[in-house]
Amino acid sequence: METLEYNHNDFNAQQAEQDRALLVKFFSTPLRNEDKTLTEGRPIYDDVDMIEIRVRGTKDNIVQRPVRPDDKARFREAWRHHQDGEKAVQSGTPLAQWPAMSTSQVEEMKYLGFVTVEQIAEANDGVVSSITGLQGLKNKAKAFIEYSKGAAPIEQLQAKLDSSANETETLRRQLAETQAALASLTARIDAEQSSKVPSALPKK
Repeated sequence: METLEYNHNDFNAQQAEQDRALLVKFFSTPLRNEDKTLTEGRPIYDDVDMIEIRVRGTKDNIVQRPVRPDDKARFREAWRHHQDGEKAVQSGTPLAQWPAMSTSQVEEMKYLGFVTVEQIAEANDGVVSSITGLQGLKNKAKAFIEYSKGAAPIEQLQAKLDSSANETETLRRQLAETQAALASLTARIDAEQSSKVPSALPKK
């Protein structure tokens, strides 16, 4: 029997690429433990780790179930934040900082699971075609990201110039303070020396 071989690294890369379109959330919720309830004769609940998965841009296609071991490995970063009691960090440019979107659009996209420009640029094509106006936003998001990459070297140079200017101003201020301190010290020494000079002898 012929065995189908495949590259695990390619498979993992494909899986990771597909997962970028997902909105994943881990949370804990109390679930009724039927076995313990029957044994104890009273309602017994256990805190159970749950996972919620949905494709960004969809409202109804949502999966909620207890966490499986493979979920922790597949969505490692989100699981880590859940374990640490932190809110999952979204990396990218917040939609509120993107001039192309109004406040109402930002809220609408947030409801659909999009909170960064990068997430819109990477939106699933099937989802994009089902939401009016999302294709235009996706195109703008891609253009914005490409433009930003081109502008990055200019911003980096400006940052260096600003840093250099700040360092120059700091050195100028320190030099002025040093010169002022030196002038004060010189004046004090001169005054002390003047007070030690003997007065002229009286004429005979």
